[in-house]
Amino acid sequence: MHGSLDRVADLFETAEVRALFTDSLPARYAPYPLSELAKAARDQLGAPHEVSILGRELRRAGLAIHHARHAGQQADDDHAELVRYVRAGCDSWTHWNGHRGPELVVAHLVNPCEELLAHGGELDRDDAYAALRGLATRLTRSRGWQDRWALSIADDD
Repeated sequence: MHGSLDRVADLFETAEVRALFTDSLPARYAPYPLSELAKAARDQLGAPHEVSILGRELRRAGLAIHHARHAGQQADDDHAELVRYVRAGCDSWTHWNGHRGPELVVAHLVNPCEELLAHGGELDRDDAYAALRGLATRLTRSRGWQDRWALSIADDD
C-alpha cells in the first residue's frame, strides 16, 4: 500500500500543498513525506480544519489508488461525468460548510486529477480516476451518483 500513498506525492505534491501542511503542523513534520504530512493534518495535529480536510482526502486518494490497482481497475470512459459529479458534490459541500476545506480539495486534488485524465499517461489516468472515485464515494448523497464509482475503503490506516 505504501507505493500508492507515495503515489499521492507523485500526483499531488506541489510547493503550495507542502506549505499548507508544513505551515499548519509542528516544525518537526517539515521533512516528512507528503503522505505522512497528510496523515498528520488529517489527525488534526495542530492543523486548521480545512487543511485537515485536504489531508484526509489526499490520504483517501492513496487508499483508493491502492484499492483500484489491487482490483485491477482502470479509468473508464465516463471520467468527464465523474469529474462533473465530484465538482458538483464539492460545490454543495462548500455551501453547507463554513470553511475552505472543499475548495482546497478541488484545487489540489480534483483539478490535478482532471488534468491527468485529459493529458496523462495510462497509469496517471488510472490513478486519477481511482482518486476521484474515492472522493465521489464520500459524496454519494449528491445528485448524479453512479454505483459503478463506489469504492469500499476505510479512512483509517
